[in-house]
Amino acid sequence: MACLVGAPSVGTLFVGALPLSTLQAQGAPAPSCTTDTLTVGFPQRWLGTRIGQVSVDAHTVEAPPGFIGGVVRALHFTTRLSVPLNNLTFASGQPMDSLEIQESMRRLRRSGVYNDVLLTGTHCGDGTTDITITTHDSWSLRGDVRYGRVTSRVSVSEMNVGGSGRSITAVAENVDDRAAVTLTYSDPYLLGSPLRGGLSLRNYGDGRSWGWNIRSRDFSPRDLWRMAFTSSQLMRQQLDVTQPVALLIERRLDVLSFQRRIQQDENGVTAVVFGVEHEKSDLDVVQRNARLGRPTVAREFTAPLVGFARRSMQVGAINWLVPGQQSAEVPRGFDGEFVVGVGRELFVGGPITHFDSWGGYTAQPDASTILTGDLWLSGYVENDSIADGVARIAAAAYRRAPRGSWALRVAAERVLNPDPDVFALSTVDPTLRALIPGSRLAESAFNVTLERSITAYTKDRRWAVDAVPFVQYTERHRNVASNDTLTTNPEALLLGIGIRRVWGQPSQAPLRFDIAKTVWMRGGVSNRWLFTISTQPWFNISRRRQGGRDLNNGR
Repeated sequence: MACLVGAPSVGTLFVGALPLSTLQAQGAPAPSCTTDTLTVGFPQRWLGTRIGQVSVDAHTVEAPPGFIGGVVRALHFTTRLSVPLNNLTFASGQPMDSLEIQESMRRLRRSGVYNDVLLTGTHCGDGTTDITITTHDSWSLRGDVRYGRVTSRVSVSEMNVGGSGRSITAVAENVDDRAAVTLTYSDPYLLGSPLRGGLSLRNYGDGRSWGWNIRSRDFSPRDLWRMAFTSSQLMRQQLDVTQPVALLIERRLDVLSFQRRIQQDENGVTAVVFGVEHEKSDLDVVQRNARLGRPTVAREFTAPLVGFARRSMQVGAINWLVPGQQSAEVPRGFDGEFVVGVGRELFVGGPITHFDSWGGYTAQPDASTILTGDLWLSGYVENDSIADGVARIAAAAYRRAPRGSWALRVAAERVLNPDPDVFALSTVDPTLRALIPGSRLAESAFNVTLERSITAYTKDRRWAVDAVPFVQYTERHRNVASNDTLTTNPEALLLGIGIRRVWGQPSQAPLRFDIAKTVWMRGGVSNRWLFTISTQPWFNISRRRQGGRDLNNGR
């Protein structure tokens, strides 16, 4: 094994070089060689061959020349050459397996440390194919600053600590007079094992929470087994004898789950889900403002989990995110997971059922159109009534257009009898929250956005800068403000224009800068300009069930 350093690459790692053929060793003319690139379809010339030399050609983050570029490169940890090897399930000397190679490339693209991953193979007619993986680092040091009269937030993240693929995030925020500092750590290669793990610590002025998880790494939809263990705890206490305000919150949740593949076909894999969960929620919240749910919740149970999961193995092709780009994969078909736990509630007695489900479908009617839709349902059934229920739906349509594309996104959410410590809807709607700084929760939310991207600049056919005029309508029903005893029904219509840095890989989230102005509003919405910086993945956003989300998911 050797590591060579040179420009423009940071390094090239060669693994398992095979000996030269006898003809080459004797000085005979080398056979003619062909080089193909793995895009959506698998090159036919590679089938039936064996894997020869495997090399990784690593490039650091792109930076402008001069002093600024030097500062950028100094702040970035170049990804270690061992990181892509940790995601490969093929090696030199093995028979060529198209599924293993394609899944390895998908894992690298989903890792978040690369802007671009390209695999090429050279076949010289001797029964072997040499593979080269070319990577381009993504900028790993990220920040977020938001400021408002009621809501403020500052965060700093290093998404590639020491070039290892691990991440650390620090967040300081103040939401509805609730100050909090959070530290989060994620390790996709836990102690070099086939496991991944995460840890989160959050400190409030009146309490603290922590959570951690260990789960098996996903190598392929064909994985025979999957495992996940998640544990979280929240303790908060606040009492103001001069005001009608009290806050006593204790939450504990532990979930151990397994998935076992039971069926596989050309379209996807079906697995059975089983495990056990324990939850204790003891909540007592007295507040000045209006509420949507019960002020007191006492819930404790231990229940077995059963359900099923479906993972699609279908992929489509897209080549119009960036002009002139090579075709990239887009996941298609149906994915989903449904889990239910049935136990006995210990505080007041009686049966309790916890259901948590998600299903999503992505279709590609033609080469220029992508449609995607998702549905989430979760909650508890106690005494023939639903508590802390959530129903969410999201749909989007993307259509190729001259020098760009059209995008239509729709999202809606409904909460039913929420727990008193639920502070926000999950639907992606930063606009209305900025227009109504005191917004705390609403019974339902609806958001629709239509935008037209126009490519203004391209680089190496890998990324582009788009100008994006857009129109957005957003509303909430029975909105609860921080210090209001009544609910409102705010609505707003906005016009705006944004700038996007778009990558040719759909798995890479575009960086967005938007400027918008309200042109119609009611229900207490401010007439103001909005300036936002954010990221939003192109396709298949948040495709997991409510209980399978990251730690501290908004509670």
